[in-house]
Amino acid sequence: MINILRNNDARRFGLLAFGDPNLDTVIAVDAVPRADQKCLGRRLGSFAGGTVANVACAASRLRIPVASYGRTGDDVAGEFLRAEFQRTGVSTAYLRSLSGKISANALIMLDKCGEKAVVYEPMPGPVLDPKTISQALVDSRLVHAMPYDLEEFFELSKLAHGTGTAVSIDIETAMVNGPARLDALLALSDLVFMNEQSFSEIVKKPLTAANVRALLERGPELIVVTRGAAGAIAVSRKQTVEQSAFRAQVVDTTGAGDCFNGAFIAALLEGRSLMQATRFACAAACISVTAVGARSGLPDREAVSALLAAADQSFDY
Repeated sequence: MINILRNNDARRFGLLAFGDPNLDTVIAVDAVPRADQKCLGRRLGSFAGGTVANVACAASRLRIPVASYGRTGDDVAGEFLRAEFQRTGVSTAYLRSLSGKISANALIMLDKCGEKAVVYEPMPGPVLDPKTISQALVDSRLVHAMPYDLEEFFELSKLAHGTGTAVSIDIETAMVNGPARLDALLALSDLVFMNEQSFSEIVKKPLTAANVRALLERGPELIVVTRGAAGAIAVSRKQTVEQSAFRAQVVDTTGAGDCFNGAFIAALLEGRSLMQATRFACAAACISVTAVGARSGLPDREAVSALLAAADQSFDY
C-alpha cells in the first residue's frame, strides 16, 4: 500500500473533490487557430466538466465514495452540473448553489486528431467556505484540488492535515510563476500529479525518474507524471514505476488526465501497490479518450478489468 493515507478507512467518503464544476462547450475544428486567425467550427455539444469535477466522476464510476466540494450558479447550467454529479454517483452534500451567479464555463476547441485548446471562465470568489470545510474534510480520506489560489490552498492543506486527511493536487504551468511557488505547493501536498509538458516547463529539466525524485525532497510522498500516449511515471521515496499506455482509438483527449488521476486515487484508496495503481490508471485513461466529452468515455470497473485482461495484465481489480 502506498503510505500517504492515515488510519481513516471508516470515513464516509474516500475522495473529496475541491473545486467548482463547469459547463464545457465543445467545438470541432480542423486546426486550433493562432492569433489573428479565424476558422470554421462545428458545435459538438455541451457537457459537464471541470478538472477536479472530472476526477470526482472518474473515481465514483470506479466505485469509490466521492463528494464534490465547490459551487455552481443557480442557473440552468448549475442544475445540469448537479444532475450529472448525481448521475455518476458523486455526492453534492458539499456543493453550494450561489443565488444570482453564473456557473463556470469552458470553451474547448477540438482538432481532427482529438487534441484540444481550452478557454476557461471561472466563478469569482473563494471556493473554501469556513462554515462547511471542516466537516467535509472530517468525512473524507483524501482531498484533491487544483491550487491556483495559494492562500486558499494553504488553509485547505492545514485544515486537511489537522483532520488526518491526505492532500492531493494537480499542478499546471499556469499556476506556477517561479520556484518559490512550486516549493510552496509541494510542501503542502502528499500526492502530486503533473503532465509531462507542465513538468518540463516548470522544472526546466527533462522528465526523468531522478528529476522527479528530486522534487520529493520538498515535501510530497508521491509524484505522478502523465505522458499522454507514452503512459505515465510514478515516483515514491522507495520506488519508481514506468507504465506505457494501452492502445486506444482516440476521439477526444479532453479529461484523459483527469480520468487517470481519478483512477489512480481510486486504486490508492483501495490499498493497491504503486505498480497496480499506475497500470489501472493508464488503462482507465485510454478508455476515456474514445468518446467526445470529458466524462462521456469514463469507464466503469468492468471495462478497465476487461482491458487489463485483454492486455495480459493479471492483476485482480
